[in-house]
Amino acid sequence: MAASPTGPDPDPEKDADHAAAEWLFQDDPKPSERPRQPTVAPGGEAFDLADAPTPVPRKPAAPAPSSEWELAAESAYAAKAADRARPKEAAREAPERDRRKPGRLESASRVDQVWSRGSEWGPTFAVMLLWAGVALFVLWLCLASEMYTAALVVFGVGTIVGLALFYPIVITLERPVRMTPEQALRDYYTALSHHFPHYKRMWLLLGNAGRTTSQFASFEGFKRYWKGRLKQLREGRVKGSAPLVFVIAEFKSEKSGGKTEIDATWTTRIFVRGRREQGPIWSLAMGGSFVKGPDNMWYLEDGTLAERAPKKAAEAAE
Repeated sequence: MAASPTGPDPDPEKDADHAAAEWLFQDDPKPSERPRQPTVAPGGEAFDLADAPTPVPRKPAAPAPSSEWELAAESAYAAKAADRARPKEAAREAPERDRRKPGRLESASRVDQVWSRGSEWGPTFAVMLLWAGVALFVLWLCLASEMYTAALVVFGVGTIVGLALFYPIVITLERPVRMTPEQALRDYYTALSHHFPHYKRMWLLLGNAGRTTSQFASFEGFKRYWKGRLKQLREGRVKGSAPLVFVIAEFKSEKSGGKTEIDATWTTRIFVRGRREQGPIWSLAMGGSFVKGPDNMWYLEDGTLAERAPKKAAEAAE
């Protein structure tokens, strides 16, 4: 019978414990040399390494834009992303603002030139200064030549002409405050009720539509229209130089509060100054539109007068 090997037979369980104990006393491997798989000791038992780091994959860095076109594309993409992130309420309010804005601009554009003291009195002051300069120069020449009689005449004539040139300012000292369409209409016809109507104020109280009609399209044409119209009104009715007085009655319209445009109807009664007790020589049923300007004052959109027969002629026809 063959002899057995020297020493006792190896015990598998003891060998496994011995191998595990030796492994614990070994130096830690370098990070690059650490095993990425669990270590299996003899005997079939496995040990997971808790300290082994789990590799995290790195995202590749985005390449930097290499051209202006790419920068513009990225900016546009960022802007679109920001728009999508806005609240829905803000997105709903934007169209409403866009719808309201054109209405305001349209209302303001219907009155390009608003009334002002400079626009009303500027031309008058320019003519007065020019006349004063001419009169003073002629007066100085007369005095230098010792023509005292001529100098006295020049002084008198210059004073009279200067007062006549000052007349448009005297009749328009009161500001035309037009908080309602009716006030705008009354101020318009008040400027017409003088010996020499103040056409400049009337022109400034018109909107864009009122300055372009089939009768006129400029300030000079506007003055010609009203001079001819006054001549028609006075013909056969008024003798002498008595001015006509325009009175607005029976004005009807909606309330103008909070509105920028409004329609109205009224009656224009025309009297002769000094003969108001005889009644109007004209009574015209009229209507028109008014628009609010950028200065929050009302302007007329029709500065003409209705074509009707005189009141007495109408009564005779009836």
